[in-house]
Amino acid sequence: MPLALDAADRPYVIDPMEGYTREADPQLRDRLERAWHGLVDAGDTEGALRASAELLQASPDFFPAQVLAAQVDFAAGENTHVVTRLLPVGDTLPTYTASQLLIGRAAERLGDVALAYSAYRAVAARSSLALKRAGELHPRAMEIVSHRLDESLKAQKVDEAQKQLSLLQSWGPSETITLEAARKVALARGDRAAELAAVKEIAARSSGDRALLERRAELELEVGDPSAGLKIVQDLAARDPKDPEMARKLESAKFRWRLSQLPRDIQDIAAKPELNKGDLAVLLYWLVPQVRNSLPTNGRIATDVLENPHREEIVRVVNLGLMDVDATQHRFYPGSPLRRGPALRVVVRTLARFGAGACANGNAEGGDICAVSSSCGLLVSGEDCDATAPLSGAAGVETLRRSLKLLGGP
Repeated sequence: MPLALDAADRPYVIDPMEGYTREADPQLRDRLERAWHGLVDAGDTEGALRASAELLQASPDFFPAQVLAAQVDFAAGENTHVVTRLLPVGDTLPTYTASQLLIGRAAERLGDVALAYSAYRAVAARSSLALKRAGELHPRAMEIVSHRLDESLKAQKVDEAQKQLSLLQSWGPSETITLEAARKVALARGDRAAELAAVKEIAARSSGDRALLERRAELELEVGDPSAGLKIVQDLAARDPKDPEMARKLESAKFRWRLSQLPRDIQDIAAKPELNKGDLAVLLYWLVPQVRNSLPTNGRIATDVLENPHREEIVRVVNLGLMDVDATQHRFYPGSPLRRGPALRVVVRTLARFGAGACANGNAEGGDICAVSSSCGLLVSGEDCDATAPLSGAAGVETLRRSLKLLGGP
């Protein structure tokens, strides 16, 4: 009696030699062929298992014997055993048709659509059945892996999410679901360049999505093409010239564009995810004309910046009294981490130094820095002010832009 299988399952139990690319001893091959025919034509599961064990004892790496044993498991409904037995085979020989077809069908029975799709896809060029099933499962498999990626990000397992993204990129690199996943992972990693690449592709397919356009503009201005970013903001502002928020964003975009005309190393500092103390001094020098054009009133020495490539900028900021040097050690510590509160204090001190500190009500050196900064317009209404948080280059540049408004700049 033939092997008892549903008509829908029988096409997945094929000759175990199908797609096997290694050399096989003729005697092993013949023994395997006889056992397989006994299995499918006469339902001889015991004979097939006995032959599989004997063949593997004679040649442990003879994978067709593993496939034969897995076919017996499959006929018995032991789908987990099939997958467990054959996954190492698939890892070693990914285009081995007989193995991957059976993995795919067993995985389908188990409800693991992503694994089934992966197995079918691996041999789709060799099997019309695998090609058909891969095509049918593709949308659902992409959806499942995308959901797994979301769950990984929710659990803050970014490396695991990256693995899911790699799967999506290998299965459907240009599909919107993959681009959205790439954007999510880039956001989690703080990788603005990768986020921009994804956003550009998504925006091209959703030209009416204003939020997406605004985000693309922000990213272009920070890490991409500032001219393209400015053009996007100009177009959006032109659609609604009375929108004050858009007008503010246009001012910011123009400022970012001017920043793009500065030396490359200054632009690189402005794009850093976290600024250090030396970075803030450099940005103050290059972005605030009063700092660059004023004569120092002090002659303090910072011994640890003498070899620094930005020595001139740091010394100018220090000797204008805008940032401090350790009075005992005579050190500036340019590489030390910068927090938002101390950075805001430096900007308020800059306003006071150049005649625009009235907003601080005499508290340029004291008081709640968040309250002082808010009263000076360095923070917009409702903006979070965590004085202990790191300061990014983008946030630092925006704070300096706001200070320039108070100093009479554009």
